[in-house]
Amino acid sequence: MKLLRHPSRIVLISIITFTILTACTQREVSESISESNIASSPAPENDARNRSDIPDEYKWDLSSMYIDADAWNDDFNLIARQISDLDKFRGQLGKSGGDLLEAIQARESVSQVVGNLYVYAGLKSNEDTRIGKNAARFSEAQTLYSNYQQATSFYTPEILEIPDEKLKLMISATPALEIYRHFFNELKRMTPYTLSQSQEKLLAMASDPLGRFQGVFSALDNADLDLPEIRDESGKVVRLTQARYGAYLRSNVRAVRESAWKNLFIAYEKLGNTLAANYEGHVKSRVFLAKARGFNSALHAATYSNAIPQSVYINLLQTVQEGSEPLQRYLELRRKMLKVERLEIWDLYAPMIEPPTKNIPFAKAKTIVAEALAPLGDDYLALYWRGFDEGWVDAFENKGKRSGAYSWGTYNSKPYLSMNYEGTLGDVSTLAHEYGHSLHSYLSRKNQPYVYGDYRTFIAEVASMTNEAILMQKMLSETRSPREKAFLLQSYLDEFRGGFYRQTSFADFEMQAHALVENGGALTKDSLNKLYSNIFDKYYGGAVYADPLNASEWSRIPHFLRTDNFYVYQYATSFAAATALAKNILEGGESARQRFLELLKSGNSDYPIQLLKKAGVDMTTSQPISDTIEIFNDLVNELDHLLSDLEG
Repeated sequence: MKLLRHPSRIVLISIITFTILTACTQREVSESISESNIASSPAPENDARNRSDIPDEYKWDLSSMYIDADAWNDDFNLIARQISDLDKFRGQLGKSGGDLLEAIQARESVSQVVGNLYVYAGLKSNEDTRIGKNAARFSEAQTLYSNYQQATSFYTPEILEIPDEKLKLMISATPALEIYRHFFNELKRMTPYTLSQSQEKLLAMASDPLGRFQGVFSALDNADLDLPEIRDESGKVVRLTQARYGAYLRSNVRAVRESAWKNLFIAYEKLGNTLAANYEGHVKSRVFLAKARGFNSALHAATYSNAIPQSVYINLLQTVQEGSEPLQRYLELRRKMLKVERLEIWDLYAPMIEPPTKNIPFAKAKTIVAEALAPLGDDYLALYWRGFDEGWVDAFENKGKRSGAYSWGTYNSKPYLSMNYEGTLGDVSTLAHEYGHSLHSYLSRKNQPYVYGDYRTFIAEVASMTNEAILMQKMLSETRSPREKAFLLQSYLDEFRGGFYRQTSFADFEMQAHALVENGGALTKDSLNKLYSNIFDKYYGGAVYADPLNASEWSRIPHFLRTDNFYVYQYATSFAAATALAKNILEGGESARQRFLELLKSGNSDYPIQLLKKAGVDMTTSQPISDTIEIFNDLVNELDHLLSDLEG
């Protein structure tokens, strides 16, 4: 997922700045977003230890980026001067093919270093968010990036001033420019929304302060949120943490689930006015940027900038809303199996079937994932194992570590991934998911030049979710135990619920929140609570009782504060695409596998809709969404019958 506090994908409008974004490929799935990642119980070996107490084999190795802070500082001081040197190309880009090539290559050279500085600082800060010097270094990197944007804001307007025929002649006369043809085409596509040099510089100057809202939330969420003590299943008083919260929501003791849920939500509710003000600032900043460039709306800006028809977004919402009945039927099945009179929010994660395996060792999890991903071929698996040997993975929680799971790296670095492994099947699935991101990044960077080494957010989740789908479908096909199959079906349906239905409802919330501001409304704690509550009811109906505290859930979703706005709908579209691709790979053999691997190698060399079409999925139609709902419905039927047999 593209995440954290790096600049928005809207900077693609100042299109040559997108090379820096190659450095910023990150994906997060915290339990606030994906229900499938909620652990079943806290693993004894990972009880919020200090980072120094975790063996090095379970921590990523960042030394290949910078051996220490002094090395980072050396690059930081050097690149600050090199950024200023790029100004010598001002007014020169349209003179000749050679001048244009030199300017682009100089900028790429600088942007790679800026990316390394930015990502390394972010990763170090995420290791322990309580360490002020690491947070300060990351803030310095953000400011450096803003300075870089300002210094290079003339690139796009100057290139757009080159007449089409002259640009063709420049490319013909300078063969090394040929590789940038798609890049130039993308620039031209953005012409209606690209401003003058002075205006572009002004927006570049504003990118840093306008992108700080997620940082505010992160500081509150990861460092300052005051969570209370609760009693666990044995009656022991324990401190509630973000990681333990997920564990307790899967407790068999309903009182523990309720206590964990209510105490966490009360903590966010107390900060509701602050979080609402922060979110309103974020939304207004995105609306401002969209209007400044001439877009019809913030949604239009987000979809157009990623080369996605806005109809894809609207089709998703309409199709999923119309297909919410299977979701509600699944929740009713859950209520019956849990033998509760009323299904509460904190019951959504409780297992209907006890997991056949608990506290899966990390070494075993690695093997489970590798065996499942065998259909992707020996080369893919060799890269998978290589990552563990080379220190790509930061596996366990430590005090102060950033919550959730994500993959992040630069064009030159390892494709690092972080998670907070607790030993559950959900964690095994998360490992498969994050490795999908990291291997997608690795293959894109290995097979594409720097200019295309990243990939669009629309396909960022496809590789990861395909891995998850292959893992689940393979386990379902191989199990011979009815009880184990029932548990797997329940887990898979919860992934559908979290990654497909839930994300779509989030996308609905984002669209309506932005529209409210665009129509002159205010985003307050009360208005946001009301909006979230209405949308929740629309998707879940009467199948689950929404405690009044649930209306404030918007306040704890970090994805709503991403600078690349309207991200969450791409979880749902990616889930639909991944479901189809996994089925094709498992049933279609070598040709389907090769098409999928080609997608992973393609980076940003074509538009995401076209790349998915080549892989075998057309997301411009509602068919993949409808097919996903049909599969979900079939799985509900299968689980219903299986549970009836087990009870009988």
